[in-house]
Amino acid sequence: MARFTGEAGAALVFLIGYSLIFGWMVYCFVTHQFKWRSRYSLLFFHVTVRVASQGCGIAFGILGFRNTDVFLAYLILGAEGYFTLVLCAFRFLISWHQHNLPSHESWLEPREKDTSAGARWRKTLALLVLGPFAVIFYWRERMAVLHFLLIFANAAIVVGGSYLAGADFTDVNGKDTQNRLNISKITRTTGQSVFLACNFILLLAILATIRNERRRNRNGKSSKTHSTLILLLVAWFPLIVRGIFGVLQSAVWSLSYYNPENYESTGFTARFTAIEYVLGVFTEWLACLLLNATYFTSKSDPSKGEISTEEMKRSNREPGRDQIPV
Repeated sequence: MARFTGEAGAALVFLIGYSLIFGWMVYCFVTHQFKWRSRYSLLFFHVTVRVASQGCGIAFGILGFRNTDVFLAYLILGAEGYFTLVLCAFRFLISWHQHNLPSHESWLEPREKDTSAGARWRKTLALLVLGPFAVIFYWRERMAVLHFLLIFANAAIVVGGSYLAGADFTDVNGKDTQNRLNISKITRTTGQSVFLACNFILLLAILATIRNERRRNRNGKSSKTHSTLILLLVAWFPLIVRGIFGVLQSAVWSLSYYNPENYESTGFTARFTAIEYVLGVFTEWLACLLLNATYFTSKSDPSKGEISTEEMKRSNREPGRDQIPV
């Protein structure tokens, strides 16, 4: 008989938490405070994925192993949520560069010289055909390399988790199960390690931006650091905790989703539920909340119209210079 377990309760708490953010973002999009073609669209996608993930978490908490498809959906959606959140953090930093640096250009993602539809299709086709190996042709583009790394890591995590779906955990020491466990451990740990490395790259990028901003402000007789950069730095801490937990969960058997000792007849044990939701889900929710809060700290940033006007004046002084996308 189905019953409401502690795991379902934890999933419900964060479903409510993410639903509140979801409602706030929908309101901002409807009232045009957020633009659809902006960094907030990717963050909204993360929130949508997490709402779906928590819904699956509630279903698994109630149904237990009578519906393993719900459990697999929870794992895969959780991985996608983390993937999009790491990418979101980089997009928010790039947006700050584009709005606040004197050049209005991000050194993480400089403007493309060829912005034609053909160039975009070539990059998309290279990614679809070559996957992560497309980096061979785009190794000079920092964010392109980062995108390829994140996509590779995400694929490794999803494949590693899915590979264990057919394992017989009633015979953990069996040859086939052990083989599946080893392969999954290698692929998932590799993917999570790449995510962790990307988080450290994010920290270096934020710190470099803060240092450069302080130097520029010092020349203007001001030492104040932009509030958005402070929020991005604070948001990095829950992200790094999530990254470290991801690696440990992939490499340490006692923290693994696939360890039978982490389950009761109805689902997760209370210990595993607490670990999963505090170190995994809560850290993502907190980082997401902090990224949303940058809306308030960036209100005084130059608007797209102001930047376009400035770029137009610059283009008149420097013929052939394209305006930057904002």
